[in-house]
Amino acid sequence: MKHKSRINPSLDLDISFQFTKIIDCKTDEYAKMMVDKLNRLKEEKFDKILIPKFDYSLNGTVLTQVVEYIKGRKCGMTVKKYRDKIYKDLVEGDSDWTFDDFNFNNFIVVERLNKIYAVDFQSYNFLPSKEERKKLWENNIR
Repeated sequence: MKHKSRINPSLDLDISFQFTKIIDCKTDEYAKMMVDKLNRLKEEKFDKILIPKFDYSLNGTVLTQVVEYIKGRKCGMTVKKYRDKIYKDLVEGDSDWTFDDFNFNNFIVVERLNKIYAVDFQSYNFLPSKEERKKLWENNIR
């Protein structure tokens, strides 16, 4: 996502942000599981929920993610119109893979573009049971 410079608006500068997340997976098994999740996530297409652009590398059991920083608000779960979209996509969605942590910190909204981003990649998991998803949802919105 590109942002215009507010330092000198007369210059036509595009600015983007990214952050680096480093996870020591400790075991080869956990590292492989994380790589599998990230590969699946790169291919995932939700209806309303977007995934920030990201790349990753694995060095032994150390996973390094470089993720597009989404400049927005953590209001996805606190504003009904966004919460409803998250529910429809992630709880009622058809894919067996979805996000399973509905904490408000995990969804960033760019209101001027009416876009919702899921930003906690570790909570992307195999969860085919819609009943289990609904239980997780109810536990998080309390």
